[in-house]
Amino acid sequence: MPGDNLVRDLLEIAVLVALGGMVCSAVRRLKAGRVHVYRCHACGRPTSRAYPDCRHCGVTRPGRPPERRDR
Repeated sequence: MPGDNLVRDLLEIAVLVALGGMVCSAVRRLKAGRVHVYRCHACGRPTSRAYPDCRHCGVTRPGRPPERRDR
């Protein structure tokens, strides 16, 4: 049906506009220097804030609340 193609095409355009906006925003933040890398206080290497320990040296992040064990 011709109407189905129109809806699909409009959805594809909406997704492309959304992705383009995210890429432009990320590039602007990179250029402005507003993207910060979290570094381990012990080894100085980039590490994830999602985990309590550095995956390179195993040191626990300072200021991290203790893990809950009640589960």
